[in-house]
Amino acid sequence: MARVFRFRAPVWQADVDAFGELRTATLVRFLQETATRASNDAGFDPAYYLRTGALWLVRRTMLSRLAPARYGDELEAATWVADFRRVRSQRDYEVRAGERLIARASTDWVFVDRTSGQPKRVPKEIEEAFDAEGTVPATRGPFPSPPEPPHATRLGRRVELHDLDALAHVNNAAYLHYVEQGAEDACAAVGWPLQAQLADGGRLRPVAHDIEYRDAALYGDVIDVVTWPVAVGERAVERQTILRRRASVDVLVRVASRYAWTTIDDDEVAMPAALRDGLAAAG
Repeated sequence: MARVFRFRAPVWQADVDAFGELRTATLVRFLQETATRASNDAGFDPAYYLRTGALWLVRRTMLSRLAPARYGDELEAATWVADFRRVRSQRDYEVRAGERLIARASTDWVFVDRTSGQPKRVPKEIEEAFDAEGTVPATRGPFPSPPEPPHATRLGRRVELHDLDALAHVNNAAYLHYVEQGAEDACAAVGWPLQAQLADGGRLRPVAHDIEYRDAALYGDVIDVVTWPVAVGERAVERQTILRRRASVDVLVRVASRYAWTTIDDDEVAMPAALRDGLAAAG
């Protein structure tokens, strides 16, 4: 059996957004902290990675938000290693608040050399510690990558100091702020800014993200968040790319997300026809 680790933490007031719900970026940081503590618990603490000159980087995160978490909730994350490949490992998670299932997620981690950043073989001692009997490698589907249309919504911004983590690049969770703001900008571009959504009795709420991290954004980088709908029905499906502006444009992150129309009482209902038609036309 795979080694299961559990970590509990409360939702603080500073963790919730303007709607009283746990921010997606904070949820992803909670998963990252859980993974770090799971590694420490198995004997692979920061000193081990410094000594061996290696570290783990997130290559892809798939997250489904199943219910809102709010201030005062006590979250418990359960995590386990789903598989090991030569230089990769998929870690799965479930997050609950009491009996409520808040989220499911998986992260695909790459084991890399700390100096060069190049992938390196996962040590046998790590594989044996997390699953002594061995795992069957999980199937990794290709990331969806439809082409960006010429009328996609663009949000430009500069990477600031508060965006960086201990590795001095934009933390994987921080990209969720860019992603969800890009979705709001796409709504505004078709005449449905946040104020109009709230006036209609609801809002477009993120319910799932699939994020592929291709390169690191660094302090001072100027980036573009490009957003466009690819399917609009009961839920809106959007694609995004986050690009670094240089002489040649670098793709930093690719994103596939789903959004649902949610009332102020957290009920998922049909999206307003005008918003649905506007997003469909923009796609």
